[in-house]
Amino acid sequence: MRQIFNSLFSFLKLLLFFSALSLTLFIIVQMYQRLGKNILSSIKVFIPYLLIFALFIINIFARQNSVTKNIFYNITCCLVFATVVVVALRAILDNNMVLKAQLGRNINFNFFDYFIPFMKTMLYGLCLSNVFLMFNGRSKPKKEIAEQID
Repeated sequence: MRQIFNSLFSFLKLLLFFSALSLTLFIIVQMYQRLGKNILSSIKVFIPYLLIFALFIINIFARQNSVTKNIFYNITCCLVFATVVVVALRAILDNNMVLKAQLGRNINFNFFDYFIPFMKTMLYGLCLSNVFLMFNGRSKPKKEIAEQID
């Protein structure tokens, strides 16, 4: 049962990652187009996404079972990416926001702009926990783990 949930959350993690990345990219491009800024100045928003994507690739190819088989990490990733998706969709679709009606735009950029530091904090936290789980899996030999269980 645990393996089924783990594989389900692993797939959901990747699906939510790409949807959160695409929604963030859409909103940032629209925001910078409205402000007349260069899109290259928004790279700092996408650095955590690039780090997480690189860590996902490393975990898959290096077969980091301590990360990929950890159900709590997969659930946490799903919650973080789902939060980003919900906030992005609310910034795009919520008609009851006052600033959206005042500005006459289809996206409430202020709402999403206030969320960016929190989003970056959560994404950097996922990167940090991924690195800790990588090194945690290598630190204990299997004999010590078996002795702790007994």
